[in-house]
Amino acid sequence: MRAVTEVASNPARELLASRSLRIVFVMLGMWALLGVHPETREAFLTAGNFSNLTAQVAELVVIGAGMTMVVLIGGIDLSVGAGMALSGVIAAKLQIDHHQPAWVAVAAAVAVSAVVGAWHGLLVTRFAIPPFIATLSGFLAYRGLAVVASGARGLSPMGEDFQALGGRLGGPLSIGLCAASGAIGIALVLRKNARRKALGLPLAAPVETSLKLAAILASAIFAAAIYKDGVPVPVLASAIAAGLGALVLRRTRLGRYAFAIGGNREAARLSGVPVAKVTMAIYVATGVLTALAGVIATARTNGVTPANAGLTRELHVITAVVIGGTSLSGGRATMIGTVIGALVIGTLSNGMNLMGVNSNWQNIVTGQILLAAALLDVISSKKEVSPKTAKVALGVLGFAVAAGVIALFSRGASASRPGGAGAEAASGGRPTVAFLLSTLQEERYQKDQKYFEARAKELGLDAFTLAADNDNGRQLAQLEDALARSAKVVVIQPTDSVAASSYVAKAHAKGAKVVAYDRGIASDALDTYVAHDSFAVGKMLAEAAVKATAGKGKYVLLDGQAGHSVANEIARGVHSVLDPLVAKGDVVIVAEQTHDSWSPEQSLKTMEDVLAKTKGDVQAVIAHNSGMARGAVQALSAAKLSGIFVGGADADAANVEYVCEGKQSVEVLKDIAPLAKTAAEVAAALAHGKEAPGATTTAGSKVPTVNVAVHLVTKETAKPLLVDSGFHAQSAVPACK
Repeated sequence: MRAVTEVASNPARELLASRSLRIVFVMLGMWALLGVHPETREAFLTAGNFSNLTAQVAELVVIGAGMTMVVLIGGIDLSVGAGMALSGVIAAKLQIDHHQPAWVAVAAAVAVSAVVGAWHGLLVTRFAIPPFIATLSGFLAYRGLAVVASGARGLSPMGEDFQALGGRLGGPLSIGLCAASGAIGIALVLRKNARRKALGLPLAAPVETSLKLAAILASAIFAAAIYKDGVPVPVLASAIAAGLGALVLRRTRLGRYAFAIGGNREAARLSGVPVAKVTMAIYVATGVLTALAGVIATARTNGVTPANAGLTRELHVITAVVIGGTSLSGGRATMIGTVIGALVIGTLSNGMNLMGVNSNWQNIVTGQILLAAALLDVISSKKEVSPKTAKVALGVLGFAVAAGVIALFSRGASASRPGGAGAEAASGGRPTVAFLLSTLQEERYQKDQKYFEARAKELGLDAFTLAADNDNGRQLAQLEDALARSAKVVVIQPTDSVAASSYVAKAHAKGAKVVAYDRGIASDALDTYVAHDSFAVGKMLAEAAVKATAGKGKYVLLDGQAGHSVANEIARGVHSVLDPLVAKGDVVIVAEQTHDSWSPEQSLKTMEDVLAKTKGDVQAVIAHNSGMARGAVQALSAAKLSGIFVGGADADAANVEYVCEGKQSVEVLKDIAPLAKTAAEVAAALAHGKEAPGATTTAGSKVPTVNVAVHLVTKETAKPLLVDSGFHAQSAVPACK
């Protein structure tokens, strides 16, 4: 009993037992690690990088303020990512298509999202639909609605008044806000102690009060140092959202009711808590905050791409909330924990970007962090977990963390590794070049990275690659992180060609050059554009189809992602050949469908539906890439149809094998090696202040362009073009002999 009393009466131990404080220590440990790591020490501990980091997590904090309340009452909201896309589209359409001021656009987005939140609350309370299902329906529906409302196109650029929402406040004003925030925080702590003393209640231990005051003062000084050049407006918005969320959670009847509902819903109801009204209010608030996050994301990227805006954001927000200490089973929540959780997620992403860790590994790490947080939640709640099991689980977690730290340090142990800040110093100041790909989740993009980095190394460049998983917000964060690493040239395969126009201005403001890779960027200020001749790809495919069908028949066009510059150019090439035949009535286009992320699964469904509609009466299928061509081949094979022309582009190994087996007619080889190597050569020239080699300027464009040739692959040309050249190993395409 004595030991228990000593522990309970020890304020230092009680403070250290705080879950929020423990996650703060984790975050500070990560910062210290990244501050001394050879690959990040020159870039991470800088005001500019911390300003970027906090701006990057602003939308997570804003939504997290609502998600914390939702999870507290035992609910969930899986629709917030799609809701961001929908609110972004609403605001962008009002700005771009209807020329409305920013305040009208924002108000409309907020109003619609509030209705969405009310709908979720109604489904959960009145119809007793589980929150998972109620919001999962929105996860599917709202993105589709955003795509339909936008006409399946990216919407950009926004007006200057809207862009200001993603900008910065003035430096003096920012420092004043930091000082005022610190003063208010200190005043609140002292006022609380004074009130407790006046009421005769026990006072907090002096050490606890001192630590709180020191933490507030240190935070205010730290913020003033970071934002001396101006606090980003998204950061200010997130601070207000988190502050109001904490106030509601701890100082209002709504917050007390939410805790009661999360602890025991039925007991709360029997105690007179208006469960339905509280639940409804929380979902409405989350809808409003989702709209604000969508506005922030749209302002930061200067536009919205409905197919990928807010992609997987619901998972990141839930991860931040759980890491911060809010229990997934309800009844326990902390707003400051959610903010720290978001910073932990942001620090992981920022640190791995600075180290050049590709997005696939970043997803693995983030997933394991969420699993660890959930496991700790279960263990700390003592829910059906024996002490022995808890010890084993904690031991495994400790080992995994230790192994991760060792791996992280060993990654940067040698300063000569290409891609690190230490590498640049050790190599005599080699120019740093960032290669930002849209994704690394397809076969061809692994080749882009390999060839680009190899050629860049030969040319004396310090190159690293990052991939955005087709997420505009993520690509913007990666651009900011690349600039924090003092990249001289940024080679970008944009997730959205129009929205990426703002990237050029951001890079130029830091003195960096920008090369658009494989896909164009809608900016006359772009330094160079390096790409395959996509118009020639479309023309080549259409000419092969016309030759195979004698210029007559029913055609199916499986287009790439709507609004995509490459998809647009391929389609333009296809129609340059087919339109005259369509006008004559010789060719009928029975279907032309775009496909998000160039999806093979979607193209398979499209083809199955077309075959059902036409009863298999189709003579030619033209697909914009190999994956969609595979979907078409699969549909035709399942329908037992043969002799139909199928053409695709990219020359993936599986498709080349199809061509040699006679299952597919042609592929277009967009050889990755010359494309990636050319981009590296252009980057090297720009990094040394020279003009891009081989660049030409076409009529109607001010951007120097380097076009890389494409080649038609048939059964006869597959071996010399692909196997003999080394593009594919013979074992990968055994039928091509």
